[in-house]
Amino acid sequence: MNAFIAIVFASLLSRLGYQMARSPVLPIFAADLGALPELIGVIVAASTVTGVFFKLPSGALSDVLGRKHMMVLGALFFAAPPFVYPFVQEPWSLLVLRFVHGFATAIFSPVASAYVASLAETGRGARLGWFSSANDIGATAGPLIGGFALYFTASYSLTYLLVGVLGVLTLLVVLLLPDVDREARAEKTLAARAVDFRRGIAEVFRTPPIFIGIEAVMYLGYGAFSASCRSTPRR
Repeated sequence: MNAFIAIVFASLLSRLGYQMARSPVLPIFAADLGALPELIGVIVAASTVTGVFFKLPSGALSDVLGRKHMMVLGALFFAAPPFVYPFVQEPWSLLVLRFVHGFATAIFSPVASAYVASLAETGRGARLGWFSSANDIGATAGPLIGGFALYFTASYSLTYLLVGVLGVLTLLVVLLLPDVDREARAEKTLAARAVDFRRGIAEVFRTPPIFIGIEAVMYLGYGAFSASCRSTPRR
């Protein structure tokens, strides 16, 4: 399979499964476990908090360890946590699991974007456009499919098992991807790559805070709306 098509397909699968796990199933699941509205909001936001703190080092670390290696690690977090949801019995355990599940997008998303950009010197804008569209399709279809899955199965366990299957498929596709930056890593010593890691971290911290703030406010509003609209327990 062409590397670009494969990474776009993997991204579509990962986002589809991830959004199925989050909306509208998660707030309803948390409410049925007895979570109060304010805790439901924290549970829904937990995975995003993980992304805030770990997307930055994940992207920089991919320059040291390799993009494919980091994407495999991220795909593991897409594949494994969904199979734990059926065993959750109380809200605080669900909160912890959501923090862990958040490592999936925190690691995979920024590295996958860098992987797409590194596939060719020309046509990067078009490639990133297709990649972004695949993410948007997955993010749009995920809640729809998740809602139908929960409606027709009336089972959180079966719904999250479906999410797990999508995560496993994502992992399998990522394992087949070529290691495109292997030669570049081989040309540098580990110490030189560590310097690049520190330089990358420093460069991101020089980003004007306003851009970080705008995105944070956007996700804050979206998360609050998503949780509040779907937190009513099922009868």
